[in-house]
Amino acid sequence: MHIKIKIWLLVLLITPLATAAVHNVPADYSTIQAAVNACSSFDTVIVAPGTYKGSGNRDINLNGKTIFLQSTNPADPITVGTTIIDCEGYGRGFVFQMAENGGSTVAGFTITNGYGLMGGAVYCSNNSSPLITNCVFINNSAYLGGAIACANTNTSPKITNCTIKANSAFIGGGAIYCNGASPNIANSLIIENSAQKGAAVYSDNAGKPVIENCTITQNTAASSAGGIYCYQSSNLTANNTIIWANTAPSAAEIQVANSGLATIVQLSYCDVRNPAENIICAPGCSVIWGTGNIDIDPNFVAPGPPQNDYHLLKNSPCVNAGDPAFIPASGEIDIDGNPRIAGTKVDIGADEVMLAIAIDIEITPKTLNLQSSGNWVNCFIILDDGYAPTDVNIPSIRLNDNIAPAWSNIDQEEQKVLVKFDRSEVQQMLLDTREISATLIVTGRLNDGTDFQGEDTIRLVTKGKN
Repeated sequence: MHIKIKIWLLVLLITPLATAAVHNVPADYSTIQAAVNACSSFDTVIVAPGTYKGSGNRDINLNGKTIFLQSTNPADPITVGTTIIDCEGYGRGFVFQMAENGGSTVAGFTITNGYGLMGGAVYCSNNSSPLITNCVFINNSAYLGGAIACANTNTSPKITNCTIKANSAFIGGGAIYCNGASPNIANSLIIENSAQKGAAVYSDNAGKPVIENCTITQNTAASSAGGIYCYQSSNLTANNTIIWANTAPSAAEIQVANSGLATIVQLSYCDVRNPAENIICAPGCSVIWGTGNIDIDPNFVAPGPPQNDYHLLKNSPCVNAGDPAFIPASGEIDIDGNPRIAGTKVDIGADEVMLAIAIDIEITPKTLNLQSSGNWVNCFIILDDGYAPTDVNIPSIRLNDNIAPAWSNIDQEEQKVLVKFDRSEVQQMLLDTREISATLIVTGRLNDGTDFQGEDTIRLVTKGKN
């Protein structure tokens, strides 16, 4: 009898996976909602690149089903950027209000031009806790929660690896609004959003949001709290997060307020700009300043327009400055899809600075006469087996951090990259050396963002003498 019971339990557990179906949009269904309606729990909906508008492609409701709804490749920024849900100013992208669980997943979409009273692009309520990952939210608006709004005590969506940019709220939460809810926001970039209060995140009514490994910057509040606004017995926790260069007339980074109820913000291993001036905490409220916090310019690559590049430079104080006890979840990645820990510790912020991998290079000629004439100094780049020559970002290559290649070629057969540096530039760089040899260092970047470095030594002569 016991053996039979175990067998039946096993069948019940594997049956949903064995019968799961894949529904394609627009190949099988003309709208995303039609594909969702045709799903049973554990089915997958795959949406091809394109712009989806109109009825059936906004206010998409999973109806309580455990469904994986995705673009064709959520890990590819180009696919995400070209798989667009355009709400055209009417309604939201998604509504979760039937207790969808963590298995209900939305992955790899750009959601734009959404509008709602709460949540311009996504609204979660009624104990719904979906996973929203690898999405871009841009130019959505609402009264509360320009991009995302979460309501009710048991509502706790997980928002990971998302870019939430240029959304607006008339009242609060230009990016995210929490009303009693407890979202987990991780590995995400929250930038250039606006609201009256809490231009990035607004939490009230005993909300308990957790923000981990995020970058919150360049958000603007018309009244107060350019970054985070916590109110009315909320308890917000931020770890390994950059809160920097947000603006407001009052409390540019964080405001903690109340209406007779204690409100708490807890910060650990965060980089917060000038807390003494930019954090305001009302009487009866608390900012718990945990360990590992810093107040140093994070050194973004090129913050603000026109580049809006919020990656960290290699000399950033946020590199290897996160919680030493942090252990990434299995397969956890940063905003770019790189491993969440690249160095000795996790970096603070959404971006993980990738350490340079060592490569083999061969430079010719092996003897360089600094007074001779000639066209080129050649460099062959040989990658490890895990990479192909086409993975190399040619414009990123530099010789001794200074000289860019004048010519390049990819040899697929030999699995090498050949670049040529202008010989006169190299000779001019080395002309003042008094050594009989020089170590030449070639650096660059792969298309996945990984840096590489290799070196070779050549012999130097001048006018035929060492």
